[in-house]
Amino acid sequence: MQFDLLIKGGTVIDPDAGYNGPFDVAVKRNRIAAVEANIPTSAAYEVIDASGSYVTPGLIDMHAHIQAGTFWGIDADAVGSQSGVTTWVDAGTPGALTLQGFRDSTVALSEVHVFAFVNISFIGLVGQDYELITHEYCNMELLERVIPHHRDIIAGIKVRAGRSGGGKDTEPVKRALLVAEKFDLPIMVHISTAPPQIEEVLPLLRRGDIVTHAFTGQDMRLIDAKGKLKEVARQALDRGVLLDLGHGAGSFSFESAEALTKQGVWPYTLGSDLHWMAMYGPKIVDPLKGSAFGSLSSTTATRSILINVKGDTKPVFNMLTCMDKLLFVGMPLPDVIRAVTSRPAEILRQKGDLGTLKPGALADIAIFNLEPGDFELIDNHGNVRRAKQRFQHVRTVLDGRIWEPIPTPAPPPWVNFVDQKS
Repeated sequence: MQFDLLIKGGTVIDPDAGYNGPFDVAVKRNRIAAVEANIPTSAAYEVIDASGSYVTPGLIDMHAHIQAGTFWGIDADAVGSQSGVTTWVDAGTPGALTLQGFRDSTVALSEVHVFAFVNISFIGLVGQDYELITHEYCNMELLERVIPHHRDIIAGIKVRAGRSGGGKDTEPVKRALLVAEKFDLPIMVHISTAPPQIEEVLPLLRRGDIVTHAFTGQDMRLIDAKGKLKEVARQALDRGVLLDLGHGAGSFSFESAEALTKQGVWPYTLGSDLHWMAMYGPKIVDPLKGSAFGSLSSTTATRSILINVKGDTKPVFNMLTCMDKLLFVGMPLPDVIRAVTSRPAEILRQKGDLGTLKPGALADIAIFNLEPGDFELIDNHGNVRRAKQRFQHVRTVLDGRIWEPIPTPAPPPWVNFVDQKS
């Protein structure tokens, strides 16, 4: 067989297919055609030399915000082409009223594969916060009418259980569960700053439901004051509730990460929670409180939606940053890859097509290096760790074609860059 593309000489890691070693990967049209040792270069029209690099399935970001025309939405194609992410899951930006707009403006116009957890609030995350400020926004009948028109892109239902969403109780979670049950879907629950309390939220969740921001350092965290996993969290994990990293601009704490992983608690998936503010890492400052996504002084306090960033417009955070941090805290490399490939594909019910290099799968491929050195890793509270290696993007293949990096577009008007010293 004459292949269209051959990726030769790399170390293939694909936990789903059982590959972990030196293999060549051949592509025919938009599908994986073969994964074998020593495929001759003459067997392909085009060859990528991956010597010294790792070759994995295209990465799947289980938690991001990519809806065009919203406060949060980044350009998934630009970021994906620079980081190896070929499938994106928007975690709650579209709601029932904006889901068709999401399909038209984002799904249809993106080169990457796109899915969504649709927000229980019908307005979704058009703005920064407060989509749950009234229960009337959580209209179950409306959502139930909309879902059948978009089943192909709906991964589940999203609800922000915390003060940022504007809700003060568990009613939005309960409504999300009722709709999810009817359509055999999981829900993804954001945890951050109470109310409601984590002890009120976790007992509601079922097997397969997802808690995102699992390593948060805010007051809905999964550990107690002594760093011990809370019993309510242990019970949820024993029931089969899944954890997503959901790093973002305010939801990753080394204190939480190190305490939980020492107790054997790891995220099932490594969603980045990438959005316009998260792209600039810890350099974000809020005119009101100093930390753009830190806790507020009272339940009535609000923060400015005009975000100041100390520094330049160069993004410093993406999925690879999340992978760096999990590798640093001790997650084995194959497990890191599994958490951004086969596990998200399983949740999306795309197993066999996405998240694997098995012959017959879609030819989405990420190539990267593990660069040695001395690298600074910073959590969302300013705590620093030093890593001896980090992931470095080399090349991405999307749907069987080599995908050249796309420049990151200019940020929206509400992102303002200020002098480092200010």
